[in-house]
Amino acid sequence: MSTQTAMLRQRSEQQEVLGFTFAERAERPLRILGLMPWRELWSMGRGAGATAFTRSPVALAAFGHELHILHPGAAGAAATEDFGGVRFHRFRAPEVFSRPDLPLLPRLWSRTWRYAAFQAAIRAPALRLARSVKPEVVIAYDVTTAPAGRALARRIGLPLVGRYFGNTLSLALGNNLRWQGNFMERIGFRVPVEAMVLTNDGSPALEVLSRLGVDFRPIHFLRNGIPADVFTPGPRPAGLLSGLGLPEDAFVVMSVTRLHSEKRLDRLIRALARLRREMPGAAAILLGSGPERERLGRLARELGVADVVRFPGAVRNADLPGWYRLADVVVSLLDRTNASNPVFEAMACERCVLALDAGTTAEIVRGGETGVLLAPGGEEATVAAVAAGLLELARDPQRRARLGRAARPHVLALCGTVEERMRREIEVIAAVARTRAPVPGNVGRGRRGGGGAER
Repeated sequence: MSTQTAMLRQRSEQQEVLGFTFAERAERPLRILGLMPWRELWSMGRGAGATAFTRSPVALAAFGHELHILHPGAAGAAATEDFGGVRFHRFRAPEVFSRPDLPLLPRLWSRTWRYAAFQAAIRAPALRLARSVKPEVVIAYDVTTAPAGRALARRIGLPLVGRYFGNTLSLALGNNLRWQGNFMERIGFRVPVEAMVLTNDGSPALEVLSRLGVDFRPIHFLRNGIPADVFTPGPRPAGLLSGLGLPEDAFVVMSVTRLHSEKRLDRLIRALARLRREMPGAAAILLGSGPERERLGRLARELGVADVVRFPGAVRNADLPGWYRLADVVVSLLDRTNASNPVFEAMACERCVLALDAGTTAEIVRGGETGVLLAPGGEEATVAAVAAGLLELARDPQRRARLGRAARPHVLALCGTVEERMRREIEVIAAVARTRAPVPGNVGRGRRGGGGAER
């Protein structure tokens, strides 16, 4: 491949991930070594699913920095690969994450041996790669790579940045057994770093870190930005519903997320079954792929709504705006937080959002102003509340439109653009590399709780 062709492909990949082009590049490019635990950078196949894992390293490369990422390779994967200006290096290691559907004791055993094996397997290739590329800063992408990142940084005399994409420990704040069982996050968050760039995913992350005794001073608690020029309002795409075998005038309830047990999509299907008793024209579209696909399909059949529940599978991020415009209501029903990218994107498209009040969701979805916010309760009460909320929205299109119009300016003001967000992250990493010292963040030392930090 010619140099010019390679550059054109690199720019195209960067545009695909970021949605923008930096107007300038770094005055002094850095050599950066990152450690990642994931075999795949896309949660639902290339171009689909969570973007932050890919966006963070690609933004650094797009700004002119030289980035090398070490991560475990799937069977048959090439030893190296270039994407978006980032060079990915692969090593052999077991999958660090255990299956969530295993019973408790087998899951704990699987988690323990996999974590130990991963930490042992990554150290030697990380040191070899560091000696080859001679980085100026090390980044641990995810808390599972923090111990290896700290060991490497100390060995070669470099600073360490922790780039973490949220937490699940917040689900265990009231459950000591679950808290103790999630030792991977408890260990990782306690690893000393010169700066921690932590995604403000709406969960009470700062309460978790306070309980762990983590130093708040180097924490940069930042929300993800929104590609405001991509996620825009517009009319419902013609023909898309009929292509799914649904009537064009259906009342469409949509979720946009990975089909995983944490997402609680079973609540959506159960609420739909209740809703259709009063609103026979209601249908649900569950965008995404994941391990819960079969179970959710079986639940829809058991409840008699399989004929109006659609699973289109993973959708490329570039195509998501049209799908959001198809929805009458976008729902998010997680227990940990619903201040997430799908909610942000739906609001930017002026779609009405219905969400459970978990974590700091109320900062984004202001009940009665920018969406519908429901108080969590027992399972039956929660499902009944979701169904009742959807019924009210189905009967009041003017209210849906009003909430959608108010949602876009509110979420854009809170989250800012992707470019603004990525510049903040790049500035932190560059400051750590330059000073080799802790870089103060935007969270006060004694602060507790998940909200309040600037974007």
